Amino acid sequence: MDWTVLFRSRLVLLAAVVGLVACEPIVLPPWALARPPDAGAVDVDSGGDDAGEDGGEPTTGEDAGEDGGEPSSGEDAGSEDAGFDAGGEDGGPGDAGGGVGNDGPVLGDGGVDVRMTEWSGCDAGWRKRTVLPAGTKGYGSFALDADGDAYFIEHTDDILRVGTTKPWRTFPRTGWLGPQPYVVGVRVGPTGEVHVALSPRYLEGDTDVPVHFLRYTAGRWVHTAKPGGLLWDLEVDSRGHLHAMSTWLGPENRLLYTHGPPDALVVEETGIVLDDDIYRVSLQMDARGHAHVAFIPKKPRGLRYATNASGTWVVEPVSTQGDDGYLALSASGTPYLAWMDNSHIMLASRDAVRGWTSASVGDEWASMEALAVSPTGVVHLLLTVGDGSPLHLSNASGDWVRTRLGAGPLGFPPSVTGSSMELDAQGRAHVMHTWVKRDETSGMPLRTLDYYRQCQ
Repeated sequence: MDWTVLFRSRLVLLAAVVGLVACEPIVLPPWALARPPDAGAVDVDSGGDDAGEDGGEPTTGEDAGEDGGEPSSGEDAGSEDAGFDAGGEDGGPGDAGGGVGNDGPVLGDGGVDVRMTEWSGCDAGWRKRTVLPAGTKGYGSFALDADGDAYFIEHTDDILRVGTTKPWRTFPRTGWLGPQPYVVGVRVGPTGEVHVALSPRYLEGDTDVPVHFLRYTAGRWVHTAKPGGLLWDLEVDSRGHLHAMSTWLGPENRLLYTHGPPDALVVEETGIVLDDDIYRVSLQMDARGHAHVAFIPKKPRGLRYATNASGTWVVEPVSTQGDDGYLALSASGTPYLAWMDNSHIMLASRDAVRGWTSASVGDEWASMEALAVSPTGVVHLLLTVGDGSPLHLSNASGDWVRTRLGAGPLGFPPSVTGSSMELDAQGRAHVMHTWVKRDETSGMPLRTLDYYRQCQ
C-alpha cells in the first residue's frame, strides 16, 4: 500500500466524508459570513495604506502591484467585528432533538448539556463519556482550561457553537453563519477567554481566503478576519496572545505566522515554503512566547523543525521520511516530533549537544493524531488505526503501553473526522474522538463525539 498517497489524500477524503455525513454539498463557496440582524456593520480596519478596497490581504506597501500584494511582516490588514453578540435568532435548534436552543444548550441538574452522558467507571485506566450524541456534528479538536474542563466545537444548521463540560458555563451562538468550515481548534486563554480559529470552505484556485478568529470575551463573541489561507494550528500563550500558522493558497504554499494580542493581530511571512497545502503544520509555544513548528518544506522533502527563538526563523532537518509531523515541547523547552514512516511510529527529540535523534516506538498501520509531553517528561502519542478507533501510547511505565479507546471495527477509514489529545495540569491525557457509525434504524453514517480521560 502506498501510504504517501493515502496521507496526501486525507483532506480530500475528509471533505467527502464530512459532506456525506452533514448532508451538505462537497463543493461550496470559498467563504460565507452572513451577519445576524443585530450584528451591525463590520468595522474594517484597513491597516493604513497597505490594504485593498476589500480590506483583505496585507501587502508590502503602496507599490503592492495589481494583484493586491502579498502578506508581509508587520502588516495586519483585516477586520474586527465587535458586533457579533448573542442576540437574535440563530436558525433553530440543533440536530440532536432539542438539546440546543437559540442561546445555547439545555442544562441538566449537574449544570452541563443534557445530551452529555456521565463519566463511566475506570476501565483499563480510562473513563469515557459522550459529549455529543449520534446525529450531531462535532469536531475532534478541543481545549482544556486551568481546571481541566473541556471546550469543544459543534456545528449545526450552519452555526458554530462552543460546548463545555464545565458546569453552569454556556456560550451563545458565535455569529458564524455559512457552510461547515475547516475548524482548526479552540483554545482557552489564561483569563478564561475562549478562542476559535477556522478556515472557510473555498473553491480550488482561490487565493484570497481569510482566516477567521472568534473570541468570547466580556460576555460576547468578537470576530476578526485576517489573510492567511488554510489555517493549521492555533495556540494561546501565557499573556493571552494568539499564535497561528497558515498556508497561503497560491502559486507557492508560503507559511504565514499570525500573532499578537487578539485585537491587534499581525500577519508575518516566515520565509518558509511548504511542499503542498495538504501537509499539516504543527505549532507549539514555549514559556518565553517563542514559536516552534514542524512542517514539510518544498525541497528537499522530509520533516523540518523551525523556531523564531533567535529573532529570525531558523530551520533544522529532522527526517528525510514521513508525513504530517506533530510537535510538542517539554517543560524545559525540549522539542519532540512524532510521525509515521510507513508503519513505523517514529519519535525524535532534540538535544543541545547531539541535535536530533529519532527511534521507532513500534509498528502500526495508523495515522498520527497528536503528541504531548507531561510536566514530568512522560510522552503521550495518539493515533487512529485502520478501523477508525483511537490508540493511545505512553511511556509512563518506562516501556510503551498501548491502549485502544473504544470498540471497533467500524468499517470507516482513519481520521475521517478527527481526534485530538490534551494533557491537564496533573499530566493526565484527555482524548476526544469523532466516531462515524451507522445508525441502526436508517443505516445512515452519523457522527458521535466521545471523550476519554485517564483515571490517574
